[in-house]
Amino acid sequence: VPEIQYFGASALHTKISRYWGDIPAEQYDTLKTQLFSQIARFASGSKIVLTRLCVALASLALNMMPEAWPGAVSEMVRMFQEEGGEVDGRARCLALLELLTVLPEEFQTSRLPQYRKGQVRGALGREWTAVYPLLQQLLRQPDSPPLVKARVLKCLSSWVLLDVPLNESEGLVEASFTALADPELFDTAVEAIVNTISQPDSQ
Repeated sequence: VPEIQYFGASALHTKISRYWGDIPAEQYDTLKTQLFSQIARFASGSKIVLTRLCVALASLALNMMPEAWPGAVSEMVRMFQEEGGEVDGRARCLALLELLTVLPEEFQTSRLPQYRKGQVRGALGREWTAVYPLLQQLLRQPDSPPLVKARVLKCLSSWVLLDVPLNESEGLVEASFTALADPELFDTAVEAIVNTISQPDSQ
């Protein structure tokens, strides 16, 4: 049942985020592969379980970046864009957006030592180049469903909290202003715009 699956996903996240030192280095890749396959499996299943699995993979990425898993975000984007199994494209797209949205949020609350926080923030900043084109494409695609566009705007809100320079997200901010015309997207578009221009680097 979803409640037990949620408990299992939460236990994985707790183990990775709080007891990272207990996980042998030779198990990192297996854990990564398993989390990818479980996220694909739950892409069309229970949303609460999917989110916890995404948070667990985000925590794994943060602990492995940048040395043990360089290009983590680029790999996430590539993995979910590949044609895969029985998971339909829209469910895969929404799972990827969920993963990309929780990644910066997990960074903000992570227990990484201060020196590691700086390293990981720098690595995440460099990965914006893998996230930006994807969000831009999904937001500007005429046939993108409102749900996908709303998730894109949430994802943008999440990433700009990492002080993404305004000139590196300009196209998405313009698309967010365009989204204001859609009543279904209005609130998330406002939040994305406000978060973007509230960052100190944007002043």
